[in-house]
Amino acid sequence: MKFKRLARTFRLGAAEADVIVERDEAPALQVITPAAAPESDLAPPYTSNHEHLAEELQRLQLRLQLRLLEAPPGSSELALLDSEIHELLDDGTGNERTISQLTSEISHLEQRISARLKASQGATSGQSGGTAPRLMLPHVASRLSLSGLELSILVACLAPELDSKYGRIYAYLQNDMSDRRPSVELVLDLFAGTAEEERLAARLLFEGDAPLMKLLERRGEYGDSLSPLLARPLKLEDWAVSLLLGYEVLDERLRETAELCLVPLPAQTGFPPELAQKLLRFVQHYSSGGARSPGSLLYCSGPDEAAKRSGIRRVCSQLGYSVLTVDIAKLLHPEAEFSGRLRLLGRHAMLAQAALLFTGFDSIVTGDDRYSLQIRLLMEMLAACAPLTFILGEAPWGVSLTGLPLQFMQLDLPFPDAAARKTIWSDFSREYWLSPEVDLEELSGSFRFTASQIRGALNAGESLAWWRGSPEGEMSASDLYQACYFQSSRRIQTLADKIQAMYTWDMLVLPGEQLNQLKEICRQVKYRALVYGEWGFAGRLSLGKGLNILFSGPPGSGKTMAAEVIATELSLELYKIDVSQIVSKYVGETEKNLSRIFDEAETSNAILFFDEADALFGKRSEVKDAHDRYANVEISYLLQKMEEYTGIVILATNLNQNLDDAFARRLHFKLEFPFPEKPQRELIWRGMFPAGAPLDPGIDYDFMAEKFMLAGGNIKNIALNAAFYAAHEGCPIGMKQIMLAAKREYLKLGRTFLQSDYAPYHTLIEVK
Repeated sequence: MKFKRLARTFRLGAAEADVIVERDEAPALQVITPAAAPESDLAPPYTSNHEHLAEELQRLQLRLQLRLLEAPPGSSELALLDSEIHELLDDGTGNERTISQLTSEISHLEQRISARLKASQGATSGQSGGTAPRLMLPHVASRLSLSGLELSILVACLAPELDSKYGRIYAYLQNDMSDRRPSVELVLDLFAGTAEEERLAARLLFEGDAPLMKLLERRGEYGDSLSPLLARPLKLEDWAVSLLLGYEVLDERLRETAELCLVPLPAQTGFPPELAQKLLRFVQHYSSGGARSPGSLLYCSGPDEAAKRSGIRRVCSQLGYSVLTVDIAKLLHPEAEFSGRLRLLGRHAMLAQAALLFTGFDSIVTGDDRYSLQIRLLMEMLAACAPLTFILGEAPWGVSLTGLPLQFMQLDLPFPDAAARKTIWSDFSREYWLSPEVDLEELSGSFRFTASQIRGALNAGESLAWWRGSPEGEMSASDLYQACYFQSSRRIQTLADKIQAMYTWDMLVLPGEQLNQLKEICRQVKYRALVYGEWGFAGRLSLGKGLNILFSGPPGSGKTMAAEVIATELSLELYKIDVSQIVSKYVGETEKNLSRIFDEAETSNAILFFDEADALFGKRSEVKDAHDRYANVEISYLLQKMEEYTGIVILATNLNQNLDDAFARRLHFKLEFPFPEKPQRELIWRGMFPAGAPLDPGIDYDFMAEKFMLAGGNIKNIALNAAFYAAHEGCPIGMKQIMLAAKREYLKLGRTFLQSDYAPYHTLIEVK
């Protein structure tokens, strides 16, 4: 009884009564096949997708011929076209067939198509010695669980996209030469039975959420709800036509949101080999169940987005997936189109064997859960449609997938440690020409870079070398350091003031103990890759891998100058924190500002210099009111951020006793800058005047060091003012100009300047 109903439904003749509908693990291949085809009759597998489509169109053509014989149009006007339509349907033999002959040919061709599809399926799964191409009609049918009737309708809609003759034939059969698309009524007449109950049930194939409608146009006349369903024309979307022809293109409605990568781009960075193997094994395991397998969702956290993208492209290439990259921010705006775009993304992932890659995910994981609904809708779409999805973000992310068939795994790709950075620098630099003066260990210790940033720095350094005319593009240390700063984040400049470091060791006058400590600081930065990486000390420290340094001493004793010397020696940028821009009267704002500074400093590879640090890092006090409590919270937060920071933090203060005791434990170096004694003051005086400044040979350095008991900052002011006096008078800088400048400096400091105490040079500035 079942077979008779099938025969009636699909207009099968007596020769087709022995066929069955084969249902196996892949509903897509639900095609009419012989119940028992002899081994000798088995057809070879298809050699191309186009070959399969050609036979499907041949079957459609036979169906159309049968339709013409069974129910020719009654319009006398269209009857004039009868011969032309028959000519369009002629297969070249010139033979006129009867209904019985056409029915027999259709049956034979359907058996042949079914046998060849089975052979192609066996070749694809490795059951035969050859290989078979990807046949798109069975693939689409498998993913959408289309029935044999729906497949026939799909072919009928595809035909006029490939050959305009089908449009004329459809118009002829529909008795309207202006209507060249198959209508619902026509496809039901061609492929469905005549029983009223079955034709009514077939209407469900064209409901809005029906599988077939994922491929058909819903806009304009094709979705006009004012027209009766039977009269509505059917048209495949352009995207669906390309898909069925075996070409993967991007739906035009997604072009502003997503980017399609078909061919793996040449990648110079990516996942570590061990991680890539784990990822391949994970995805292959959960995709081994075919179309019914749960989708794999992998969240990749870490700062190196370029390396993550590159690694994903490599893995997807090995798995046979294209990559559809989606910008989350663009997907959300305008929000009114979010659901529609999700549907299109899901369709592409399901039918085109594409992996979805979402970038910028941190922007929608907000503390106020503003986008919780959108995230849930996204997860539901992935569970329903996407076999493989990657989401990229910087911070770790957890999601509740209760009730969703998704296999979730988080991949963490943090900044490489100093030892790993040294290895990356060494591996990548083999492709470039570096000057012998370049110290890769020092670079790896100074710049906390990802692999992509290291590659970018080397490329930029090579460009700088060629620009300055270096032979063969040989990079100097200066080229590389400048290129490294091209890779660093520059947003910290909106939060702090950059100090252009110019001072060097020979300009700094300090006692030997302080100088030695400053050089120790530089050595700790230089050798951190060796100690933390190769020697394994990083495994013993969860926090405190940076350098926290305290400079204390009277004003002008050289604290800022010493910070500049360190920055110059290490070729690092120095940023002075403006306390007034950080401290806020609003609760929590100070902590937010500090968090932004430390986060940006991490990516900028900068030295943070907190001048007048006691204003920020003061002692915690007994809590007497809400103000005290929040002030203590701020100090505790600063202590925490200092411990977490992996760079260099320098605190400068004139009042050492005002700092909280908890800072002592977190300090790696504590330098006291003493008031300079006479020998140090003489060295400061001698080093204060540039080589190009015109100096009177009679300058008495011993006198100035003895009489002017001032710090280095005050001595600098005197030397500079003396230079302006000399410029005005048009003479070299001499004792007269220095005495005048010293007098002004003393008055500014509120100290008495007795001319009698500065004999014999006081006579040079006596008022006459």
